[in-house]
Amino acid sequence: MSKVHHTIYKPRYEAFILDHIERDNEEQKLTTRAEKITHIFDRFNNEYGHEITRLGKHKAFIEWLQGIPFGLPCYNGEIIDLAIKMGSIDDNPSEKLIDRVLDGYFPFMANILLDMERRQTQ
Repeated sequence: MSKVHHTIYKPRYEAFILDHIERDNEEQKLTTRAEKITHIFDRFNNEYGHEITRLGKHKAFIEWLQGIPFGLPCYNGEIIDLAIKMGSIDDNPSEKLIDRVLDGYFPFMANILLDMERRQTQ
């Protein structure tokens, strides 16, 4: 797959994340987008909300995601494969691009999720 515009790959990441929430919480039967987003942020607030005062919500959310609270890819190869699959980078990325993707992975995923929450509460 080749790199596509962010307006195309961002919804792909959103769908991927929401699919993982569904698989991670089948017993709760989270079926709608709103239920899944609410579940993510309820869990974050219950498990890590106490860090918001110290770090701010964005940084606290990044730290929480780094603990892999639900089945997001966490190994370097998985992260790069996901970026290629979603179209955010081209096949056969350079080492420099791989490093940049790995360094920015959790902040990027936090941004995707926080944006989903923001749009839901508007």
